Amino acid sequence: MRQCGVGAKIIALDRSQISTAAAMFARAFQDDPLMVYALPDPRERARRLPEFYARMVRFGCLAGEVLSTESLDGAAVWLPPDAKWTRENIEAAGLHELGKVIGEDAVLRYREVVGREMQARSRDGSGPTWYLLLLGVEPSQQRRGLGATLLRPIFERADRERLGCYLETENERNVKFYREHGFRVIVDGEIAGDSGVRFWTFRREPAASRDE
Repeated sequence: MRQCGVGAKIIALDRSQISTAAAMFARAFQDDPLMVYALPDPRERARRLPEFYARMVRFGCLAGEVLSTESLDGAAVWLPPDAKWTRENIEAAGLHELGKVIGEDAVLRYREVVGREMQARSRDGSGPTWYLLLLGVEPSQQRRGLGATLLRPIFERADRERLGCYLETENERNVKFYREHGFRVIVDGEIAGDSGVRFWTFRREPAASRDE
């Protein structure tokens, strides 16, 4: 029986579970505006995204922390302030071969948007922060509190260490969710280049700083 919301048990994802988590992310992001722009054909998107997310999750295991529900209905990929975007980690995760996974044209479209987000992060993400690379929940299990439960362990750790948290989203429906969980909007719906894809960036201050 699945546990949901605050009753869900959160675990560190084992590397043997990467493929299962990646398939969940693929379903969760099937209709995400960035992925729709990168891979316009829905059948091709459904076929290619599991391997794309497998490499993203693998990088999270190498350079950060991947938390999931015990049932693998949801997962969060977090990168700590000292995360190493080293060539060794990138190659070990297979991120250097994304062209083979989703196609070179799709990679260019993906990077068009992500490049703008990286510029905003460099400009606005001042100080050491935890970076939320991915947060996904199985579509059939969404709106049951799993997303909030997945965020909580790193929130608690960031608060203890007096560190901020940072993220981006290309999906407007996520804006309210992140605001409700202590994030403030920094970039509000900026369009990335000629893509037509809007993005929002967020920062969450540690609890002690918010109370001062």
